[in-house]
Order: sequence, then structure tokens, then C-alpha cells
Amino acid sequence: MKGHRLWVIAFLAFMTNGSSLLGIGQGSAGSVARAIEANHNIARNIENASAQGMLAGNPPIRNEGVVFGPFQVDCSAIGMCEVLA
Repeated sequence: MKGHRLWVIAFLAFMTNGSSLLGIGQGSAGSVARAIEANHNIARNIENASAQGMLAGNPPIRNEGVVFGPFQVDCSAIGMCEVLA
């Protein structure tokens, strides 16, 4: 019974790839992997599309009174006009 292990391995290899060897590619292990990958890509694209849909529209309203632009200092607001002059 030394060949018993070889036959078991050969049977398992035939079960996973036998359909593609016979020309029936829908049942092969590679087609299952491609189907899983395609489903993952579809789900990821749906999530990206819905996330981009939430971002569409006007940007949030900024409060211009709080933030001074770059390189602008209101010395009266910080109380340091004599230092900056």
C-alpha cells in the first residue's frame, strides 16, 4: 500500500484541476479565485462610488473671522501692535 498516498494526492489534484484539464473551466480552482477577486473588486468600486457621492457638492463653510490668511497679523486682536511696529 505504498502507492496509496500517491493515489490520494493524484485524486485531490484531479478534483481541483480536473475540470480545467477536461476543458470545463468553470469548475477549476483558478476560476473560483478569479470569481472571488472580481466580487472583491466590484464591492470595492461600489464603496468608492458611494464615498465619492457623499463628498460631492459644496465644501463646508469656513468662518473667515477666526482664521487670518497667511502672513496677515491683526495686532489689535493679539494686543501686540507696539512690538510688531
